[in-house]
Amino acid sequence: MKNLHDFVDSIIQNGGATFNLSTGTSPTTGYAVSLKGGSKTPIDDTRQSIEHTLYNFCAVHGLELSLPENNIGGWVDDGCLYLDVSIVVDNLSDAILIGKINEQKAIFNINDGHSIDL
Repeated sequence: MKNLHDFVDSIIQNGGATFNLSTGTSPTTGYAVSLKGGSKTPIDDTRQSIEHTLYNFCAVHGLELSLPENNIGGWVDDGCLYLDVSIVVDNLSDAILIGKINEQKAIFNINDGHSIDL
């Protein structure tokens, strides 16, 4: 993944993605943990709807997303697009603790592609 266009493609094709705007890369290992302040927006599953919501989210969270340790995470579930600022942590117990501190319902295991409910 090289840019937000590829990020949208991945959301459409895979149901979700994580992307680092600062480095232009996607993490391949670790645990993605969302920070407080994500969004949930009903969408109509069209590329235009996803892009519109994504660009608005980036405009609001641009400063956070410009930091090299932060990623943008996005996934579609039950007709809604979820977007968040996330970090990737190597250690599962640290990821669980950070997730609980940030009042998250789950973290994402990038290694195997599954969510871990908190």
